[in-house]
Amino acid sequence: MSDNKKNKVWTIKKVLFWTSDYFKKHNIDSPKFNAEMIMSKILNLSRVKLYLHYDEVLPAKKLAQIKKFIKKRADHYPLQYLLGETEFYGHKIYVNEGVLIPRPETEVLVDAVVTYLKNSDKKNCNILDLGTGTGVIPISIHKYFEDKDCDINFTVTDVLSASLKNAERNFQKYDMNNVKLIESDLLEKVDAIFDIITSNPPYIAEEDWDDLPLVIKDHEPKQALLAGERGLKYYKSILSKSRDYLKDDARVFLEIGAEQAEYVMQLADKHSFEVLGINKDFNDRDRVMILKMKE
Repeated sequence: MSDNKKNKVWTIKKVLFWTSDYFKKHNIDSPKFNAEMIMSKILNLSRVKLYLHYDEVLPAKKLAQIKKFIKKRADHYPLQYLLGETEFYGHKIYVNEGVLIPRPETEVLVDAVVTYLKNSDKKNCNILDLGTGTGVIPISIHKYFEDKDCDINFTVTDVLSASLKNAERNFQKYDMNNVKLIESDLLEKVDAIFDIITSNPPYIAEEDWDDLPLVIKDHEPKQALLAGERGLKYYKSILSKSRDYLKDDARVFLEIGAEQAEYVMQLADKHSFEVLGINKDFNDRDRVMILKMKE
């Protein structure tokens, strides 16, 4: 959009095409999608409606906003932070700088919990979500069961105050009055027992940090990603301490890295947990481990 002609007319179509090409040159994945999402946000139009307004000329103010977003995205600033939101399990989720961006893989964990609850006879259930981030796991479970005969209460923890503020905003968006927020390093300040513990903890190995894409390494909170040697730091903490916070027949649902199943299974056995199953993600990689305490 650096055309020198002062009277250049920029329609939605021209800006979409120009932006998509520009993102391609800057190695942005899914360049057309990124262009559509930015324009949808600024113009307050759905992606479909962009094409229904193809020939509409953009006002100078809107064009300036779009150019500002394009420049940041071309520098590999995360699209979700630009938009201030993302989609998870079919729900719009607020996401701010300083908070881990939810990944589609975590939907596998939600599916596992939903399946377990559907197949159980639990009408009342207390769930603890460790390292809640934006709160997507409790929100997704809550939304699935809110019209069903199931009373679910949530406790969520996060060591990052920015994450708890972001999560609280999301809980308010979905009118969740059944959630307690605790600023805590995992279980440190928790004082109750639960039917279910869920967690998508940091699991990037120290030795893998330098290989991460810049869009992650340069912008997302390191504390929400990095987990020491082999990425096992938080699994060690959760599995060594969680027995005191679980009812006798409780379940633990952990998101794991694709190459971590063997190591987490060893930790589980060491701390007297039985592995009931490991669910695959959309790329057929180990992603969610389901455990219960050994008798």
